[in-house]
Amino acid sequence: MLVNGEVDMAAAFIPVLPGLDDIVKWGIDLTQFQYVVLMKRPKESATGSGLLAPFEMEVWLLILMSLIAVGPIIYGIMMLRHKLCGHDSGIIYSIPTCVWFVYGALMKQGSSLNPDTDSARLIFATWWIFIMILTSFYTANLTAFLTLSKFTLPIKRIDDIASNEYRWISSEGSAVEYIVKVDNDLKPLKQSMFEGNGQFMVINIDEIDTILKHISSGTLLLHDKNWLNFLMLRIERSITDDKERCRYVLTTDPYLTRSMSFVYPKHSILPPLFNPIMLSYMESGIVRHLQTKDLPEAVICPLNLGSKERQLRNSDLYTTYAVVVCGFSMAAAVFTLELLSTRTGWFVAADLARRSHDPLRSGAVRCEISVFGQPSKAMYPFSHRDNVMNAASATHFPFRGSSSSTSLPSSSSSPFLLLDGKSSLRRFQY
Repeated sequence: MLVNGEVDMAAAFIPVLPGLDDIVKWGIDLTQFQYVVLMKRPKESATGSGLLAPFEMEVWLLILMSLIAVGPIIYGIMMLRHKLCGHDSGIIYSIPTCVWFVYGALMKQGSSLNPDTDSARLIFATWWIFIMILTSFYTANLTAFLTLSKFTLPIKRIDDIASNEYRWISSEGSAVEYIVKVDNDLKPLKQSMFEGNGQFMVINIDEIDTILKHISSGTLLLHDKNWLNFLMLRIERSITDDKERCRYVLTTDPYLTRSMSFVYPKHSILPPLFNPIMLSYMESGIVRHLQTKDLPEAVICPLNLGSKERQLRNSDLYTTYAVVVCGFSMAAAVFTLELLSTRTGWFVAADLARRSHDPLRSGAVRCEISVFGQPSKAMYPFSHRDNVMNAASATHFPFRGSSSSTSLPSSSSSPFLLLDGKSSLRRFQY
């Protein structure tokens, strides 16, 4: 009508659209409309929920890498010190023992390991401090994720609608339809429409039931924020049950922003008359007041529903179920391997081979320990216990039935016990 000369001006908030400057004349910018998305409130935050929610995936991967690497690193440091400082340089724990220490510290189970070298003590203390800080952050973040009702919506940009293949609708004849079909600012929506995920239809704000039917099924409604706020207000006023309130939410980041102004014919003489008056209305805040005078000052159904109780759902515990199932499955697999190795004799042969290389379980000392037990700190002072063990491991004794007939020199008796062919085992009294 304006182009055909049927009317002299269009006095309304009309979005300034590209490609129309040759046929119409735009007035001054009165305000700006932001176009957002109305969607069904998601049950879970886009950042995740449950036990994995407090940390990002990169953090979990780094924690997993540290769990795998720290155990062998501890063992390597102890072995390196053992080789550089001599064979009497302290206790060396095996790799499985170091790995179980790393895992036990993560679970805050404590440990019976008591390293006696400064380097081992420092690396043990470093891991404990790291675990303490890590678990503190995890516990605090997990509490926040499970108790707060703040959501991170899965739609932040217009590309998210197309990449996730969301179904969407928009008003026929709106600025969104014009820009999708003519301009390239909303190119992802054009691609989504060609794929059959979007359509333009006649949307009447009074037909709330029809609109809610689309949104409840997961369809997105694309419109300007001011119009959607009025729609949200009508929806909430029509709900009487408090538990059914705020089931819909608006995205916070607009995907499109357009200026609003009056429109005149190309060669109209009216713009110089109306522009100064409308500019004064805009600068005095009258235009802004007329836009929002029927809306409440508070945000309608914000993302953070602080007064709404948050109950744990079954989906929050999926990770817990997965951990239990994986743990029992791994335990069953290891039990099966242990059963097979015991029946085939492989475990027994490997255990005997390991024990044969243990200096505390070979020769005379093995016989000594089998009868009296390994000397402990309770039996002897620490320094004297080391002397006893060193002397016992360095002394060779002839046994009954041995092929060697060399008699035991009287000057080479063990300080721990006396063993020869005629006398029985007896412990020295100190």
